[in-house]
Amino acid sequence: MKVCPDCNSELLNDSSCGCCGFKTKMIDGFLAFAPDLAAGSDSFPANAHEKLFQLEKNCFWFSERNRLIIWTLKKYFPHAQTALEIGCGTGYVLNGLSSTYPEIKFTGADIYTRGLKFAAERVPQANFIQMDARQIPFRDEFDIIGAFDVIEHVEEDQQVLSQMCKAVRPGGGIIVTVPQHKWLWSVTDELGCHKRRYTRRELGDKIAKSGFEVIKMVSFMSLLLPLIAILRGRYLLCTKKMTEKSVKSESELRINPVLNSLFRAVCILEMRIIKIGFSFPAGGSLLCIAKKKGDA
Repeated sequence: MKVCPDCNSELLNDSSCGCCGFKTKMIDGFLAFAPDLAAGSDSFPANAHEKLFQLEKNCFWFSERNRLIIWTLKKYFPHAQTALEIGCGTGYVLNGLSSTYPEIKFTGADIYTRGLKFAAERVPQANFIQMDARQIPFRDEFDIIGAFDVIEHVEEDQQVLSQMCKAVRPGGGIIVTVPQHKWLWSVTDELGCHKRRYTRRELGDKIAKSGFEVIKMVSFMSLLLPLIAILRGRYLLCTKKMTEKSVKSESELRINPVLNSLFRAVCILEMRIIKIGFSFPAGGSLLCIAKKKGDA
């Protein structure tokens, strides 16, 4: 059910609220539920989508995270028929999921219509809307909701998780990925508009408080953690000006092809270890699977 993002009442004709007068708008060809934020906010650099669209397909980090997400969806939500990805950006994750599970009806949502243009090009079979994740305009609508490296960009992450719970159907759940370990914080996080990095306890507590039961926590990018720590330590030792220059040149994403292949091979090995049930105690990122409390 579509609901008003302002007062949570059911929308008439899926577009207007009879209680508070809210009306959706069409912006750049997308139905907009938060039109005032469609062009920009402080949660994510609005001009980053063009760069990401070019870099994602050639960077091991994106492809191997996708591999983990795809496996997770099949293992924990094998009967899902509808799915929403919030903060879908350029549609890289959604493309991987939709290609693997064409039977699932996917909806992609982002605060920026600029990113949705790329996503719609990548995944024309999906539905796309513009919205604010702090006010998700759905109730009991989706079997699964994904937020992949999204909630760390939002100050009100607890509110986002509660909204995800509202939008998930009984019996459904969520898959969330976030950057892990506060001690890895660096200027890279600041320039990426991150509000925080998470510990397992912090993420688990916030997800449980939002109305979910945590089923599984998985650290990933674990075998590469020493390298990640060295890189982040180097950034901390640099001056902020020098770091800005290196980060703006996308040095973490523009990787030598030989190293990129090596890192991908390491991640493939790590994925095999995760699949047999081993849980790494630490990693550059954290994945959480949770189901709505009170559901069978």
